[in-house]
Amino acid sequence: MSGVETEFLLISGAIAHLEAGMFGGYLTRPEPVRKLKKKQPRLSVGFGAQKERAAAVILAAILRGNLSVHVLPQSPANGGCRSIVVPLEVLKLMPKARGGLPDHPVSHPVSFLRNHPVAPDLFAALSVSALYLEATEFVAWYEKKKSHRRWPSQRTSKERPKKLKQPSGRPTKQTNELFTSIKTLAAQEKWSASDGIAKLAKLLASKGAPPRNTLRRAVDQLYIETGASSYRIIPRKRAKPKSEVSRT
Repeated sequence: MSGVETEFLLISGAIAHLEAGMFGGYLTRPEPVRKLKKKQPRLSVGFGAQKERAAAVILAAILRGNLSVHVLPQSPANGGCRSIVVPLEVLKLMPKARGGLPDHPVSHPVSFLRNHPVAPDLFAALSVSALYLEATEFVAWYEKKKSHRRWPSQRTSKERPKKLKQPSGRPTKQTNELFTSIKTLAAQEKWSASDGIAKLAKLLASKGAPPRNTLRRAVDQLYIETGASSYRIIPRKRAKPKSEVSRT
């Protein structure tokens, strides 16, 4: 095993690890994956919405400065392990893919170097190196996030620490009872995402329904977890504003 493989972790590898932690455990395969695996059992396939959510969480941690991103001027195959830390200002300018940063090399135009203060060695490394996270830093961050016990896979876990600190801040309105109520209505075919959030709020009014934005986030979360079409909210296309009629 090379030094790169022990000291650094590809961003895609970190995303896959976080995805397994966030959505593993009691959660079953999402509906689209389950149908596809039934037709092609040997096919290795995942659910894009879960991967994008994990990628977005890692990207947010990177942009907050909790995780540093590295590039390698020399190819790992040639034994190169000296890394360059990519500044946040540069990371914010880089193209995003499927909720996060791509880990493959990105060729930037020369104008990128001219218009932004990027060191020449970093600019050259970005075009030949994948993007990496420092392995020990990622593991420490991952364990800290896991200890908060807010992942979907931990929602109904029976294993809880004996001395679990109460989470700081305002209690979440996306409770187990809310998720259960939404799933019950969908299972009984009394509601689906195509009916709209307003109808869901009306059905849950007797149980003290939270604000519609909270309900929308809860439904989005159920879709990411299950992939069921009954939870998929399709954004409505807003009508283009009519152009002002010029006065003659």
